[in-house]
Amino acid sequence: MGKKLVRREGLTLTIAALLLAIGCQKSTSRAPRPSGEPAVRATVATIRTTVQPANKTYVHALMVANDLARSGDEVDQWRLFDLKKQQVTFIDDVAKTYRVASLAAVTKEHRDAYGKQPAPELPLATWTATGAKKTVNGFEATQAIVKLGGYQRELWIAEKTPLPAQLFALMRASEPAPSPVAGVANAIDEALLNVRGFPVADHAELPYDNKKLVVDHAVVKVEQKELPASWFAVPRGYRDISPLAPQGGERVPQAGEGSRLQR
Repeated sequence: MGKKLVRREGLTLTIAALLLAIGCQKSTSRAPRPSGEPAVRATVATIRTTVQPANKTYVHALMVANDLARSGDEVDQWRLFDLKKQQVTFIDDVAKTYRVASLAAVTKEHRDAYGKQPAPELPLATWTATGAKKTVNGFEATQAIVKLGGYQRELWIAEKTPLPAQLFALMRASEPAPSPVAGVANAIDEALLNVRGFPVADHAELPYDNKKLVVDHAVVKVEQKELPASWFAVPRGYRDISPLAPQGGERVPQAGEGSRLQR
């Protein structure tokens, strides 16, 4: 009985940690674009995250310009998604390095992590596409439900938005597995990797310690803006540490160099 209680509490703590990890990212603000810096027309989605019972709200932007995308809630270490080339560039502003990986490579690494079989006594998460539909913040979306013990998550996924339909799956594939027991969520992860569209509303909750942890993400606005082209390029002078750095092939444009973003 004691062993089962420890396992249950350990799993609950793991899920709670995952919930808080996805919900407690701080919003970031950027300095105004210096006069004369090249600009690019971008699609900017404003995403609001609320966390209860902490009663905290964070806002960040997801930015897309000419098949390149990045999320404004990633600082110091961030990802630049190339939707045309189907690759991700991982940029480290502290070490001043970057590495490039193909979608196929990051997806394999991601699936390998989630594919590890958990201990047989652990419950497995379930994913259910209910077929229910509703309009969320102006977007027609379909419902998916996730369950794992007391943990529940409800996603409303819109296939047709100004955001590229493959962006969410690329973002998911390039995320590391958050826990050694990530295999319990293998079915959910596989479903998320195959999402076409973007979750315009994402509600997750978990009863814990006589409280209910709740994290909500919502796309509250999508608009067109002029943004610095440098936000979509590797900063000048950063060192390429890709395992197989291209020699003589096409390299990732760095800030200040000619690229398809600059006007």
